[in-house]
Amino acid sequence: MELDYKALGFWLQLAQAVITGMVFVYVWLTSRQKANTAAIDKLREDLHGSINALDDRLIRVERDVDHLPTHDDMSKLHTRVNEANENIKEMRGTLGQLNHTLQLMHQHMLNGGK
Repeated sequence: MELDYKALGFWLQLAQAVITGMVFVYVWLTSRQKANTAAIDKLREDLHGSINALDDRLIRVERDVDHLPTHDDMSKLHTRVNEANENIKEMRGTLGQLNHTLQLMHQHMLNGGK
């Protein structure tokens, strides 16, 4: 049995080329997977940061809303404003009458008390 070294060299070179191609495809696929994994991890971190920021904002808003007046408080405030308005109208009428009385007294004094 005689070995054909040229044929054997050809087949070894072909096997080497196929293995090199397979290694290239493997490296290419794993590098893409690593890049995708890194991008997903970065996106996940950014998302967690955004969620935490929104969570903090929501907590602040809820705390501020707790201090806002309720509908009943606004109704009571409206009632008190209306009462104050009525009192002011009453005082306005009283002051008008006092002004009229003072004008009469002033006129009476200008006329010499007659």
